[in-house]
This record gives sequence, structure tokens and C-alpha cells, in this order.
Amino acid sequence: MDSELLNRYRNAITHLLNEPADAGVIKPFINDLKNYLGNITSISTDLDMNDWNDENTSQGVAISPVQAAKCIEETLRTQIFMQGVKLAIEERLKATTDDIHVLYAGTGPYGTLLIPYLGVATNSRIKVTLIDIHPENISAIKKLVKHFSITQNIVAITCDDATCWQAPPSQQFDIIISETMTALLKREPQVFIFAHLCQYLSDSGTLIPQKISLKAWLTPFNSLMSAEANTTDDILLKEFYCLNIDEARRLNAGDASSFKGNMLIPNGVDTNYRLKLTTDIQVYKHHKLTENQCSLNIPLTFLPHDAQLRGGEAIHYEYITPHSPDFVFTFPIKKIIKTKIKLTKFSELNNLGLPGVKHMFEHAQAAKCGCSINVDENEWTQWTNLLDSLALPYHETSVALYQSQRIEEFETWLSTNSNLTLS
Repeated sequence: MDSELLNRYRNAITHLLNEPADAGVIKPFINDLKNYLGNITSISTDLDMNDWNDENTSQGVAISPVQAAKCIEETLRTQIFMQGVKLAIEERLKATTDDIHVLYAGTGPYGTLLIPYLGVATNSRIKVTLIDIHPENISAIKKLVKHFSITQNIVAITCDDATCWQAPPSQQFDIIISETMTALLKREPQVFIFAHLCQYLSDSGTLIPQKISLKAWLTPFNSLMSAEANTTDDILLKEFYCLNIDEARRLNAGDASSFKGNMLIPNGVDTNYRLKLTTDIQVYKHHKLTENQCSLNIPLTFLPHDAQLRGGEAIHYEYITPHSPDFVFTFPIKKIIKTKIKLTKFSELNNLGLPGVKHMFEHAQAAKCGCSINVDENEWTQWTNLLDSLALPYHETSVALYQSQRIEEFETWLSTNSNLTLS
């Protein structure tokens, strides 16, 4: 291996494990890390994910080796998880003179959260069991263990499904690591891995991440009219699910009551708010990931026509399993009296003196209410010609048209983004 690459790798590990989290500063070190590990394992983040298969388990999808490798490219996610694991191990080492036992389930091809740290820690008291469902990942991990000369730390490297793997008799772990999730705990088996493996965690042990908190918020509708920009803070409705050691043990005992529930919509928020769902992750103690820091924390905001909010009524939620778990939300049903809808004529002018705007706005509102109304082909032609004359892209205009709740809002967007000159 090229000595320059090795030196860059060692420098990257030093920064990732010890420097404050900063996506801009750390990004070059992430690149050095992934390039070095990719060279050793022959599994590069540049490979086409379509050439590699996911593994469907009874409790969720185990993503393919290449997709798992690509997770390393998320700078803050990688750094904060690595630092959380490091802190948990080092605190445990200080608290006891015994060996500490670590279980890492779902290693991916790089074992990113642990293998690089073991290579620089050089502490034989750290005893590790590694599990992954993909044979390609197991092969890659074995290459890394040999390359970094850390065989003294390895108890076992096992190709198995972590949701049903059985530990040796009387085996207990001080730390159990698994980062097998997406935002809102969709699709992947994080919940069920912890629910199964927690039986092997010592009484004083810790899961990593320590806590995954899913919350529902009422967020102000961001009007397309800049003059109405809303700076009101989000309103917390409820933490509707929390995965931690207590929840894992309840699930292990067969209590899945937390998988369903209701949240009450306060009065007065029917029209000006949307429902937003967030994922907050406490990796270990102060090492945390929150909204928009990585793909695991991307919020989901429901559009008004998808989530009808009615004050005083409840939203029902349920974690649907198995195979591809997901939280499903049921909203109060908006009672719509179906009448025959008659749109204004296309030729009718709006407040800006333009034809078609009123007509197309009414068409969009009807569509959001589930009313299907055909638009005459000649009218589509006139509409696209109008957009061309105003130098407005069709897609962006359609999005704005659909998001606007009042015609004045769309007209403000239109006058701001077009070449229209108002007299």
C-alpha cells in the first residue's frame, strides 16, 4: 500500500476521532478514509448500487454492501457516530480492569464505526464480535482485520441475520452497536435488531445509538408570498416513538404497545400549519444528530392535501411490520360535499391582467380535493404558451400553483418569478 495513502488515512482517523464536528472541515478526511478502505476491500463507493442486491429479512431490508459503503460519505453522520463509539469504549475501559466486550451488528464492508478506531487504539482489552448478513461484507471485514493487525481484538466475525443471531451461552456485551436505519425508522431493521440483541447486553451496558426519538410537530405553512413569511416556531405535538434500551427490552418481552397511538390536534391550527415528522439521534451522551444534519435526520412534512388537520381531532399512527417497516399515519377525514365544479373560463383575466391564471388555479384546487377535471388540450397549449411568454419553467410553475392555498399567493409568486412588468 502506498505510504502516502496510509499517512493520509492515519491523519484522517486522527481528525475524525478528535476534532469538533464540522462538515466542511472534515469532508476531505472522509474522502481519504473511504478511498483507503475501498482500496483494501475492493468495495468502492463509486460502484453502481444497481449491481448489488439488498437482502430482505423478516424484519426489514439489509441494504447492499455498496449502499452501506456509501453511508461513509455522510460527513457528520460518520464523524459523530465514530466519536460516540470511541467515548463509550474509553469510558468503559476506565471503569473496569476487565476486558470489555463489544457487539457490532450490521458492519457493512468497512466497519466504519469501530474498525478504524481499533486500528489506532491498540488496546487488546477491547474484544469485538462482528455480524453482517452479506457474505461480501464479511469478506471485506476480514481483509480489514488482517490489514490493520487487530486480530487480538476479534472474538468472532459472523455472517448472520442480527435479528435472530444467537450469542454463545452466558455471553454478555458491554456495548452493542448497530446503525441499520433510515429516517423515521423506515425500511431497515434497526428496531428489531435492538429488540433481539438487548438480551445480550449487560445490566450496566449501553446501546449505540442510545436513543432514537421520533417527534411530530406542527410547522407553520411557508407561504409563497414573501411578505407573509412566517417566523413562528414549530409546535411539538408528541414524541410518538422512542427507541432506547427500555423500549428494546419491552419489545423483547413481547410488548409492542408503543407501535401504535394517537396524537390530538390543538384547536386553531387547521389551515396555517402542516404536520412535520423528525428523527433525533443520541449516539452516546453529547454526541447527537438532529434535523437536517444527515439523511437520517431529514424531516418529513406532509402537504395540506395529504394531511387534513382538524383542531380537536386525533391523528392515528402505527408501525407496520414486517419486511419493510414504516410508520403509517391516518388523518381525520375531511368531509367534502361533492358538487359539480364549474371552472371560470380560461379567457377570464386575473388581477394581473392575464388569462388562464384563475382557471388553472381553480383546476389545481379541485385536483387537491380529489376532483378530476379534464383540461381541454387547447387550454393546455394556451397555458404553456403563456408560461413561455413569461419565461416561467413549467415544472416550477406547476409546483407553485399546486402549493398555493389562495390565488393571491400564486399571483405574488408569478409576478416575482416571471418577466411580467406591472404598470
